[in-house]
Amino acid sequence: MKVSYQSGPFCSPGLFLFCIRFSILLVLAQLQWSCRSETYLVQDGTSNYRIFIAEDAPEPEKQAAHELQQHLLKVSGALLPVTHEPHPQTIYVGFRGAPASLTAGLSPESFPNERYVLRSDGTSLLIAGGGSRGTMYGVIGYLADHIGCRWYTRDVHKIPNLTTIALNEFDEQQQPAFEYREAWYQEAYDTRWALFNRLNPSIVPIPDSLGGSYITYPFAHTFYSLVPPEKHFSSHSEYFAMVNGKRQREHAQLCLTNRAMRKEAVQTVFGWIKERPEVNVFSVDQNDGYGFCECPDCKAIDEREGGPSGSLIDFVNYVSDTVGKVYPDLKIQTFAYAYTEAPPKHLKPNPNVTIRLCRYGYCSAHGIDQCEHSKPFRERYEAWKKIARRISVWDYFTDFAQYLMPYPNFASVTRNVKWYAEKGAVGLFAQGNNVPKNGGGEFSALRSWVFAQLMWNPNQNGDALIREFVTNVYGDAAPYVQRYIDMMHADVQADSAHFSIWAQPIELNYLRPEMINKADSLFRLALNAASGDSALQERIKLAALPIDYTQLYFYAIGGNAYLKPERMPAVLARFESVIKKHGISAMGDIPETYGNIGAFLQRVRTTPAFVSDWQVTGPFDNTDKKGLARVFAPETSAMSAEQLFKDKTGSSVKWQPYSGQTSAYVDFTKLFSNPDFSVAYAYHNYRSSESRKATFGVGSNDGVRVWINGRLMLDRPVSRKAEPNQDVFTVTLNGGDNHILVKVDQLERGWGFYFGEMK
Repeated sequence: MKVSYQSGPFCSPGLFLFCIRFSILLVLAQLQWSCRSETYLVQDGTSNYRIFIAEDAPEPEKQAAHELQQHLLKVSGALLPVTHEPHPQTIYVGFRGAPASLTAGLSPESFPNERYVLRSDGTSLLIAGGGSRGTMYGVIGYLADHIGCRWYTRDVHKIPNLTTIALNEFDEQQQPAFEYREAWYQEAYDTRWALFNRLNPSIVPIPDSLGGSYITYPFAHTFYSLVPPEKHFSSHSEYFAMVNGKRQREHAQLCLTNRAMRKEAVQTVFGWIKERPEVNVFSVDQNDGYGFCECPDCKAIDEREGGPSGSLIDFVNYVSDTVGKVYPDLKIQTFAYAYTEAPPKHLKPNPNVTIRLCRYGYCSAHGIDQCEHSKPFRERYEAWKKIARRISVWDYFTDFAQYLMPYPNFASVTRNVKWYAEKGAVGLFAQGNNVPKNGGGEFSALRSWVFAQLMWNPNQNGDALIREFVTNVYGDAAPYVQRYIDMMHADVQADSAHFSIWAQPIELNYLRPEMINKADSLFRLALNAASGDSALQERIKLAALPIDYTQLYFYAIGGNAYLKPERMPAVLARFESVIKKHGISAMGDIPETYGNIGAFLQRVRTTPAFVSDWQVTGPFDNTDKKGLARVFAPETSAMSAEQLFKDKTGSSVKWQPYSGQTSAYVDFTKLFSNPDFSVAYAYHNYRSSESRKATFGVGSNDGVRVWINGRLMLDRPVSRKAEPNQDVFTVTLNGGDNHILVKVDQLERGWGFYFGEMK
């Protein structure tokens, strides 16, 4: 440092001496600062630091010390010894044995489970937390927030290469926004992934040696576990719900006011408590489905309280009161779901009762705070909040019947978690596409990671988290994957674009052929960008699986605009290769039915040559539901484009042309303005080069009749949802023209048919 001063007639001797002394002090301070050495945990790949863990530390803290050691080794190449002896340069893992200089002002016994502190005085570092998981989460927090480690998927981790790690002074504390955090994806149940992303799942819990989980027992729908009908129904049918005047043995609920049943239920809970001391909350909640009790006593409470949540809360309060006398700290949980979603008017849950509120059947396209379709749920949440001390949320983030379908619901993924945290929810179960056996549903690894980050800290930017995941998991191909995500989600932002958790591909406007074709092109570009990296290419093929599935789905129902016959074998082979490689054994919530991949592949392989161009007319009357058998004019006259008929309203109608490109399904509900309880006809002239036998497949919603050349070949009065080839028949065709007439009735909701020649 250069110091200058000036003397002369304007400088007194005293001032002169002051300037000299001040300058000397400045020089000494500068020298001291420049000579001070910065503290490093690791410098140039070596370290003098040790990791201290008390000899009597619990197993999860010992594991935390081991994880810290191994990750620092991976990051820097330096192996820090784990010791039980204090050292001048030490990382203290856990409060036990940590020096007072690092724990000053802290009250370790007041730290709740999962809360942790990171504190450095510039020489030593303290990583410690409360309960069984706090210290482990502190290690993970240090590695993530200070070192930059990330655990994106089971196979893709970000471990920085840092040969030098500085130790600065800092003091911070963290704890999760929710005490219970679970994401229902196979990917999220990998133990180490769940641990490092700080979830505490109940269904597949983290081992106690690593800190354990938040355990709910039984997990859900427990009425028949409390009072099993196979044990009690024959001798005590009065324990079970009365529906339409009759006690129900199955697919229903309990009689919640029956005193003897209540005592039996309480004894079951006492048994659970003794058997499962590790449980955080015991479930006393309704079975799935409906069938609530209509007996006079239950009905009286429900009428007074405005709905069946009345008798439910009355029963749950009884259980919690009785059990609470013996176990005052015990927590009971019950559903607010389906018929109990609305809270009672007067009753309030006991303080030790958690309400598990289910957001079932609302719009999935938009965030809960964005969409008017979610307004009833928002109002019910607020109503429960006024009377319940604790609310945990069960929300749905997938299409149950279509795990492998594109499902652009990231707005609900990123916004709902924050809304629940702001409203004070104590837990969140995010039900996603838990694809057996190894996962692989549409972006399920991405959703798992984003949920984990937001459940811990919902104030993070959800869109930024998505982009971070895409960038790090898809590497050189990330720009194309991100463009695909942005494209799909931009298409569902309009207020008119709503879809729910049971949507079918044919109902979704964002699955237009042009969108799927653009998506297919983007994934081809992504694969090209990943050339030479086989692992990255496999990740891209898995991400593209929903596009392959969509192309095959529409191909199987006659959607040539999605996939031409000549391209189908290549797409089918790619689809089968990916599901085999990733062990994907189901594509929906119930593998035996709509989730059956084998049945889907069989439909693709046996897709008929659909007829998609017709002449249609109607609607005719089916008010008495006998219209399928009744003879209307189109059955009695030869096809003529100019012929007029009287429809169900008395208006004149004639044959009109119809042609489908996205599907061979002839949807009468879109063709006729007054479809309820109607019948309609479709005509096609089917040409054959020669006389031959042909087999046709028909699917209908609802009943169907088919005539070939005036001969009735199929008469199927039925109520069902249309699928290709539900009925099959064989007929001898003429060489040349063959007149096909199809008649379909409508009983309620859907109305239409498929028709094609079997291969």
